Amino acid sequence: MGIALDKLTEGQRADIAKSLFCVDKNASTEAELRGLCPIHLESHPSFSYNVKKDVYNCLGCQASGDLVKLYCQCRGLDAKDGFKSFLQEYGIETDRKAPVGISTPAQPKPKTKAEPESDALDYTAMREAWAKFPPLPDTWVAHLAQTRMWTREAIEALDLRMQTHRQDSKTGALVFIKNPDWRKIAFPIYEAGELVNIILYKPGASEYKMVSWGKGFGSTRLFPPAPLHDGPVLYVEGITDVVCALSMGFNPIGLTTKPKKWSKKHLNQLMDRDIIMARDCDQPGMEYGEVACQNLYTVCRSLKLINWPGFMGRRDDGQWPEKHGEDLTDFFAKHGQNPDDLQNLIDQAEPYVMKDPGEISCAREFFSYGVGDRLSFKPRLLAERILQDLSLLNDPETGLLYKWNKTHWVVFKEDHVKKRCIKLLGEESKANRVSDAALQARVLSTIPHGRAVNDQDDWVCLETSMLNLETLKTRPHHMCFYSTCCLPIDYDAHTKAQPERWFQFLEETIQNPAVIDQLQEFFGYCLTRDTRYGKALFLFGPGADGKSLVIKILRYMVGIQNCSSIGFADLEDQFLRSSLYNKLLNISTEVGAKALDSPFFKAIVTGDPITAAFKHQDAFDFTPYCKLIFAANKKPRVLDNSDGFFRRVLPIQFKRQFMGKDADTQLEEKLLEELSEIFAWSLEGLHCLRKQGGFSHSKETDDLLMEYKFSNNPILSYAEDRCDVGKSAGYTAKDVLFRDYNEWARGRNFAPMSYDNFFRELYLAIDCLAQYRAREGQKRVQCVKNISLKIIS
Repeated sequence: MGIALDKLTEGQRADIAKSLFCVDKNASTEAELRGLCPIHLESHPSFSYNVKKDVYNCLGCQASGDLVKLYCQCRGLDAKDGFKSFLQEYGIETDRKAPVGISTPAQPKPKTKAEPESDALDYTAMREAWAKFPPLPDTWVAHLAQTRMWTREAIEALDLRMQTHRQDSKTGALVFIKNPDWRKIAFPIYEAGELVNIILYKPGASEYKMVSWGKGFGSTRLFPPAPLHDGPVLYVEGITDVVCALSMGFNPIGLTTKPKKWSKKHLNQLMDRDIIMARDCDQPGMEYGEVACQNLYTVCRSLKLINWPGFMGRRDDGQWPEKHGEDLTDFFAKHGQNPDDLQNLIDQAEPYVMKDPGEISCAREFFSYGVGDRLSFKPRLLAERILQDLSLLNDPETGLLYKWNKTHWVVFKEDHVKKRCIKLLGEESKANRVSDAALQARVLSTIPHGRAVNDQDDWVCLETSMLNLETLKTRPHHMCFYSTCCLPIDYDAHTKAQPERWFQFLEETIQNPAVIDQLQEFFGYCLTRDTRYGKALFLFGPGADGKSLVIKILRYMVGIQNCSSIGFADLEDQFLRSSLYNKLLNISTEVGAKALDSPFFKAIVTGDPITAAFKHQDAFDFTPYCKLIFAANKKPRVLDNSDGFFRRVLPIQFKRQFMGKDADTQLEEKLLEELSEIFAWSLEGLHCLRKQGGFSHSKETDDLLMEYKFSNNPILSYAEDRCDVGKSAGYTAKDVLFRDYNEWARGRNFAPMSYDNFFRELYLAIDCLAQYRAREGQKRVQCVKNISLKIIS
């Protein structure tokens, strides 16, 4: 088993692999990454890495191996040095002395004077290739000047060239690169006056990766090998930044790798120099800047740190991004700054202060002496430190972890907690220590017994405060509300402003005031976690009629993050049903005219408990409170013909189409400007709904619902046309009813149902009907009670 397979998770292996070769996202899966081979030049992807098995293969050059071997080949390191570098870079502790999956270098035989060094690198082919490399073409220089601010003078001073040859990995012969797209910029790496490596760089490649000339050539070197000028030295993290800094008139230097301990020969080149540190603007850049400072502090005359301005990517919390931050080149090329701007930052740079060793090794606080005076790790101490830094909430019912963001609780992946543990432990980080501490932090943050997230039914979280939907009083945000939903609304209870454009829009498209009142009440209903009114909204219209815009406004009002989009048929999937958990609204606009059927529809509309599951977690029961909205151009057929289904439907017809010049292309923006007023309008609707004990009455809605029933169920249509229903209707023989139904069906050119199916559907469609056996003479006749045939003149 390889060290990566043994010590790293699949996600960690995938992240490392993505940093080593250019991944084609469209062709890749979670289990297998595909892309361009980093070992040989190619334009069509033939390389793959299996994350689960830790194996890579290239169909082009037939290379294969595990992640450590790939790391060594991409970094130009031999097996032994590469293995050590891999462990060091990714914080892996192991007792292994040799890499697995890479052949360990054989022990050298005793040497005689005549024998050459067995481990000496052959620089001949590389130096022959360098002699063949021409200067960078004018087109390349012009492009680099525009995109990376490189000047011809800096390029020539550093002797950058264009790679035109490569060394065949099997024969060792130099091969001419015919395809110009495969050529790269070549950086000469010198030491003691000798060319010891060529670093090849292709702008635009994935993460601007660089590769060394060959295996074993990638040892740490200075670039340039010594400062080019007297005076202050600007230390930059990448060798491409060296070119940019030199182009801007500064005296830069950098390293080709990031060693934790610098060699004496490299430190001697910077002895008694004034050094300014220009770290990359991300957390790894800041962390390695600290490592570099600790090394340079012992030899330099002075050491200062540039404090980059916020526009270089600093987050709102004052921290730099976790990775892929900006650098010195971005300062000039992306942000349009000039050398004077950088010089001002250098003049303002603060002297570096060497940290106390105890401060650097901060993991000591998580260890204590136990039995036998043995110093051991205490995961509880680390867990408590995590909870000092992060306000967490664990919901054991669902397995979800939340983090407090000053207004409400948001879902927070446990991997973020583990990452925090790794940073606090530093070099003392181990997988079992991290897992133990993360687990204890989760358990210690469990929600109190008897409480649940979003259990304060009459309170809703807004951007500025908590609002009581009944009293309209507000309170400051507090984590004890356990609210996981926040509406993006700035509510002012004292404003008298009205959403005039919203009113105009509804009058144009819905038109009927009574139906508009019902929509207002449903908008208010969506603000609650109350399902007592048991209604789902069905919007019908021919298209281009405003249905989608009404849904968008409602979605913006309750917050996009508080909505889901599960289709009617997808309610059957327990994993998709989990998307309804803690959501205020579920919207489906892909209903179409196909038949609908789901036993979960009624349960969700009325707030009955249902079962769902998040992937890779146990199933759980919860009571949904999301309101359902469906939009369709045509009324979908429903397989459930019972009156119970239609009692839960609130249908609204959109009557006007907005076509051509009639359409207001800026309407959505205008309505969003009235969002706070629409929210206040919705609150009024909620109060009306509660005062009435149900939705307002509208004859138009009743007629639309009846039309929907009839179009969905011909039996209802028959009963409406030919029958009187109710206790006063008496009874009718089943044979008489069925004979009349047959005539009615054939007269409308559709096939009648069978005898049994007809009566089954009739009883389902009309609740008050009952079977009855009437006496006629000496026999009893099968009848249906509470129905009679109309007298047709």
